[in-house]
Formats: sequence, structure tokens, C-alpha cells
Amino acid sequence: MIKGIWKDYFTFSKKERNAVFILLTILAATIIVPRFIPPKELKITIDEELQQQLDKYFVQHPRDSQFINATRDSVPEIARSYTLFQFDPNTLSEDGFRKLGLSEKVIHTLINYRNKGGHFRTPDDIRKVYGLSKTEADRLIPYIQIAASESKHTEVAEERPAYENVQLPHDSYKKININTATAEDWKALPGIGEVLSNRIVKFRNMLGGFKSVDDIRKTYGLSDSTFQAIRPYLVFEGAGP
Repeated sequence: MIKGIWKDYFTFSKKERNAVFILLTILAATIIVPRFIPPKELKITIDEELQQQLDKYFVQHPRDSQFINATRDSVPEIARSYTLFQFDPNTLSEDGFRKLGLSEKVIHTLINYRNKGGHFRTPDDIRKVYGLSKTEADRLIPYIQIAASESKHTEVAEERPAYENVQLPHDSYKKININTATAEDWKALPGIGEVLSNRIVKFRNMLGGFKSVDDIRKTYGLSDSTFQAIRPYLVFEGAGP
């Protein structure tokens, strides 16, 4: 009786055996064949017009730009052709930065920093440039040579906080409510021009009002030195409407 039960479950007809053989063949093929097919090479091209539009968008929407910057290290960096040579970041031209392989966005940040009186005192200062990846900084630092005439100034400047290099506010500046101040009110503070004043107001509107004075520090393009200079004149009286 037991033998009959085994026979019922483990005896196959010729058609059933052929079907099992075909299924096993298909299964083996799906596992083995892909190993012998080389992967397709992914080619990446840069749309310069689209990149310019994105740069313009992120300037107008700093909150989105901060999110992209926070996640950019997890995205493979697009390779650019470049030539390495010794240079001084305090005097190098835009074309020189392009030859080093920097993006237009990073070049704009560098030039804008210098135009506002910023100065690189040591090669490692290049790491502080917004948008410059760690890989790019590591590549450039060995080739940076700061002019000798600036080194004496460096030793003195590094002994005091960075914000002391900015002209500190005086009694003529009025305190402002950070959640009701207009762009003109912000512009009246030291170190805040037309671009930054409008950017602070837009950032405040995006947040629905500042929750504290320190929220202003997160405004795109606002340096810590400028923030420290205007902080004594900022008043927090609750979020805006």
C-alpha cells in the first residue's frame, strides 16, 4: 500500500517529464546567461542651458539648494577635463578656475567672495567654498600657493574671530523685528545689500516666519561674519502671520 502511494506522487508521464526539463532549462538560462552579457556603458552629457536654469532657480530658492547640497556627496561626481597648476585663489582669474575644472557655479561663488573682500589665508580655506566637493578640494590644495605678502597678515588675523574683520555696527543702526522687517529695513544693516535683504525676506516667507534669530543664519549667501555683525540689532517677537 505504501509503495502504491509513493508511485502515485513520484511517477510522471513523458509529457510531465518534458515540461519539468524545459522549466529547469529556462531557470538555468536566466541565472547563467546574464553573467556572460557585458553591462551597457552609461554615457552622461551635461546640458549647459539646463544647468544655468537650475543655478538660477537655486539662487531664488535657497531652501531647495540646501537640500541638494546636503545630498550631493551621495551622487557620483560628473567628470570634467582639467589641468592642474600652481595658483593663488586670491588672484586667479575666472578662466584659470575653469582650467582647473571647477563648475561655473563654484567659480561664481569664489569670485563673489573675493569681490566682497573675502581672502584665502591658507590652502585649506578652499574647503569652505560653497559647492566645492571634498574630492575637488583634495585635488586643488597641493597646488595652492598663497602670496607671501599676505602671510604676515594671516598670522594676525587668525588670532581673532572672523567677524572682527567686518565693520561692526554702530549706534546709528536701528533694531528691527526679524518677522516684520521689510527688505529696506534689512538693507540698512551693516553688510546687507540689496540681494541679501531680498533673499532674507523670501527665505522668511518660505519658512512662514522665523522661529528664532539663529534661523537667519541659514539664509543662502549670508556669511557668519555678517550675521555676527547684525545680530545685536535683531529682535525676535514671534513668528510672522
